[in-house]
Amino acid sequence: MKWKKNFRDWLFVVSAWITASLCITAIGMFFQDLQFRFLEIFPTKENQKFIEYFSSGFQYIEGALFGFLFGTVFYFVYWLTENTSLRNKSFGRLMFIKTSLYLVGFVLTFFIVFAFLLTLDFTPVRGVKDMIQTFSSWTFYAAFGTFLTLFTIIINFILEVSKKYGPGNLWNMFMGKYHHPVIEHRIFMFLDLKDSTTYAEKLGHIKYSNLIQKCFLYLNEIVFDHNAQIYQYVGDEAVLTWDSSDLEARKLSIELFFAFQKKLASKADKFEKEFGFVPEFKAGINEGAVTAAEVGYIKRDIAYHGDVLNTGARIQDKCNELGKSLLVSEVFAEQIKSLNLFKQELLGEVALKGKERAINIYAVDKT
Repeated sequence: MKWKKNFRDWLFVVSAWITASLCITAIGMFFQDLQFRFLEIFPTKENQKFIEYFSSGFQYIEGALFGFLFGTVFYFVYWLTENTSLRNKSFGRLMFIKTSLYLVGFVLTFFIVFAFLLTLDFTPVRGVKDMIQTFSSWTFYAAFGTFLTLFTIIINFILEVSKKYGPGNLWNMFMGKYHHPVIEHRIFMFLDLKDSTTYAEKLGHIKYSNLIQKCFLYLNEIVFDHNAQIYQYVGDEAVLTWDSSDLEARKLSIELFFAFQKKLASKADKFEKEFGFVPEFKAGINEGAVTAAEVGYIKRDIAYHGDVLNTGARIQDKCNELGKSLLVSEVFAEQIKSLNLFKQELLGEVALKGKERAINIYAVDKT
């Protein structure tokens, strides 16, 4: 799953940079044409090659090639800062590193494209004199500097917002889908640290927060593999959600829980050394119709409301009492029966806090 997201992100970035490069090329061509028309520049031995170049259309090939190569470099820098230890740097350091890498990538890409066009005899720039004249112009640096800065900000913004709200939700927010409450059918998982109070007292505030940071960092590493969105973090609890219209969503939600268990177990030595134990998590899953709405002005977000969330949270609260790590509602359990991939155990009717009627709860485990 993650490779699909990476591919979609790469495709978006490359397409965006190709589009941006072609747009800036078209704008440059427009003003160049105006210059030829209104200044009445006539062909001479010196400028003939430039006039032929600007009327050839080769600039669009140059723009598309630059957009493809720099888009790939741009995405590689983005991927590097999202999937390596660089993501643990402070915001300021990370911005400095990304900016530096973008500049280096921009310069290298420019010269690669220039060398390629020079080899194919597509560019009018020939000798050292032409190169010095082109690269010593302040308008050259102003144009490319503005171009790089503007589109870097725009593309990074789209990637970051998409990461925060989930694929597709940026467009929904832009179009005002959630300005008024709408009904959506979703799956929610409430993932909580077992024995959190005991650990908090044992470790103290700082070390306990460090533990939660590490756990959720490992959770983030598997979220996209399972097509999940992180709805919110509440203390030592993470709430994840899936669109229930996705046929794979229910299977992926359960697989995420067991993948997270496996991820934490694989880091057992690190946890034992730093904290003296290996953390374990419990989870409750429920699904159904919820209301989705855009809330807030200063800190705008998409919020979900409804009994589905309240019930899911209460189901998770019963994990310790029933001695199970993963509990699900009857509605969810009925939907996964046909999968035959997991063991289900009916625990009977269980009274939930704040609910008038008891509901059937199922424990789910690997086969």
